[in-house]
Amino acid sequence: MDERQADEPPSPIDLTVDTDVPPERAWAALTDPDLVASWFTEATAVGRIGDPYRLDFGDGSAVEGVVTELEPGRRFAYTWVWSDAEAHEETLVEWSVERNDEGRTSIRLVHDGWGEAGLDEAVRDDHEGYWAGYLEDLAAVLAERG
Repeated sequence: MDERQADEPPSPIDLTVDTDVPPERAWAALTDPDLVASWFTEATAVGRIGDPYRLDFGDGSAVEGVVTELEPGRRFAYTWVWSDAEAHEETLVEWSVERNDEGRTSIRLVHDGWGEAGLDEAVRDDHEGYWAGYLEDLAAVLAERG
């Protein structure tokens, strides 16, 4: 067990992957449903703030959410709740895309709200493992399509 206090909520998942593709290509990989399916899963198009956003993993599990932030080309966020979970188990996923100091494109994922959702460190860590794998897949797809 780490030094985290028992009453301290789980920390956000905060992962970044760098790529040589321009920011607009990285943005498309996060928001174009056909491209998202190539590295992640079936997704609805990213609409406006307040619009529904759904990820369907094809095995009966799906995530239902709502777009909460949108800066086209730079950042978007959506709520995340498994379709079979309790409504209060909602967390928040945020994606951002920007040029870094090395002239590469950084894609950052922050998945937060574990404590507010009543979810523990084990659930958070489980999600982090999956996200790390998906980001590796995203980097590989972007490298292939260069």
